[in-house]
Amino acid sequence: MGKRFRTLLKEKKFITSMGIDTPVHAKIVEKAGFDYAYLGGYDVSLTLLGLPDMGLITETEMVAAARNVAHAVDIPVVCDADTGYGNAINVIRTVQNFEAAGVAAIHIEDQVSPKRCGHVAGKMIISLDEAAGKLKAALDSRKDPDFVIIARTDAVAAIGGGLDEAIRRGKEYARIGCDMVFCEFPSADLEYPKRFAQAMHKAYPGFPLYFNYSANLGWHQFPLTTFEALADIGYKAMHVSLACLRPSLLAVWDYAADLKARGVQAEIDLEKKVLAHPLGTINDFAGFPKFKTWEAKYLPIAEVEKKYSNRHVP
Repeated sequence: MGKRFRTLLKEKKFITSMGIDTPVHAKIVEKAGFDYAYLGGYDVSLTLLGLPDMGLITETEMVAAARNVAHAVDIPVVCDADTGYGNAINVIRTVQNFEAAGVAAIHIEDQVSPKRCGHVAGKMIISLDEAAGKLKAALDSRKDPDFVIIARTDAVAAIGGGLDEAIRRGKEYARIGCDMVFCEFPSADLEYPKRFAQAMHKAYPGFPLYFNYSANLGWHQFPLTTFEALADIGYKAMHVSLACLRPSLLAVWDYAADLKARGVQAEIDLEKKVLAHPLGTINDFAGFPKFKTWEAKYLPIAEVEKKYSNRHVP
């Protein structure tokens, strides 16, 4: 999958994705035609634990989520590996576990551990020497050279940081051999992203940059911003953060309120919407027809006929 992800980066002007939290959302992203899926730490922490993105989710929990997502789809999965879950020595095991899980790429950030969401106050960063050491460990510990290591810097909005510090770190991460650089920005204003990309590409022409179209930045205030515009200023891959979780939360909240207020009629109305939707029935989306085909191919004929003899069950 790392090789497929690299091929996408070479063949397309840019690639986009949605932030996901579960295998079912990964399947939706795949069926909707996106090039890859992005598994975010905030997404998984809130979905799995009901907790905010403050470094509370563990490596074991995140790798397990990544493995389930990677096995559910046939597109590359890029995964948030937070700070690598420790120092450079811990990063070695982190990389090996994510690679074994079947994802195409991970990104490791330079925040102090425990980290926090890249778009909330109170971020702190480790020294450049320590960050570079962790990334070198990540590069050296991968078994497949096509497994993509993305270096993320949170320096722009961190205490003691700033744009110049982020550029310094981005250049160093590229110099030591990281495959992509991902810089978090504190607002939806494109001035900083432009300056960061210009500085990076002056030092390393054509170097691939990753962009987080963060849900926390108020993009509705900048309606002229498009994925194409981000690509034009130098960003090769980008995702919309929490892109599956946010509409899911809204839809479930609204349905819960409707069910509480109107009872069974709310469920009847929802059922009509589901049946008319391109998603299809839940059973079809989940993959029951495929498994039924496998049963017919591999199980004894008499057993299959017995399984489906009750015509009253779909």
